[in-house]
Amino acid sequence: MPDFSQTELDWLCRGPQERLAEALATGSPAEVLTTFRRMTGQIRGIADLYVQWSVATLGWIHERHGLAAAGDAAMFTELWPAGQADHLDADQLDLVRSALRGTDDDLDQRILAVAAGGGRSEVLALWSLVHQACDLAEQLRRDAVTAQLTMVNDRYGADGLEACLRHAADLIWIPRMEADLAALPADRVRSWAEKMSIGHNGAVRITERTDRWVFTLDPCGSCGRQILSGRYAPPWNFGLVAAGARTGFRRDDITVYQAHLAVAHTLVPIERTGSPWPAISCAGLAAQPCELVIFRDLAATDDSYYEQVGMSRIP
Repeated sequence: MPDFSQTELDWLCRGPQERLAEALATGSPAEVLTTFRRMTGQIRGIADLYVQWSVATLGWIHERHGLAAAGDAAMFTELWPAGQADHLDADQLDLVRSALRGTDDDLDQRILAVAAGGGRSEVLALWSLVHQACDLAEQLRRDAVTAQLTMVNDRYGADGLEACLRHAADLIWIPRMEADLAALPADRVRSWAEKMSIGHNGAVRITERTDRWVFTLDPCGSCGRQILSGRYAPPWNFGLVAAGARTGFRRDDITVYQAHLAVAHTLVPIERTGSPWPAISCAGLAAQPCELVIFRDLAATDDSYYEQVGMSRIP
């Protein structure tokens, strides 16, 4: 007996507009505010991860290669091509400070006032302003850590990149993994659906099979959108993992950003728990649909997810 119907799975993957429409339908401005906060909280979770990842990267460089090397990576804007990056304007910066750095009573009152008016278009327009600002901030943070990872990859090679990502995994991803795996599989599906459809800003579809749930991301809201924005072509030229390295799934088309999928979601979780967390099929530079898979029983994870990083199932 399946845990979810396809209609229920599609509902879990609904986007911001659908969620706000549901909140408006309750007739409660407080419910609209709660929905706003929940969605910005998902974005904040990803944006905060990028900042922490950047700090962890600098910490690894400092520990392994000294203060001067860490200083070279700290000013990440100097690693970007001149005049190419977007910037937050004054209004966007105010929204980002409110949404990503703490609750702002003025913004809350603005949301409540618009919701009390009952106008769907006004509520969606306010969400659009907040979301555009937060999404740009998220992109800037992602580009910051990717520039630093490119420097690590260029200077210290695939082995250095793996070591750097292992350091970050211990600080960031492993605590998240432990909290996630403590939940029931169906609850994990609900959590990942919200995270990927809101926090990662991607189109998501889930299908349930007897032994697993398959999330199709088209494109991935982080890796895919970064590639499609030209970050791995001139003039940005962010890095690719050396061909054949397990940090790049032993392929030749994996970006330094995507390398965290091989390390923090595959190599390290297999070593710690015996299984990937979750199982991932990365699309690489093609930026085509990729898959994330949650198995009911982690021990039933397909061998291919181990083999892509040169590992085998641990007895």
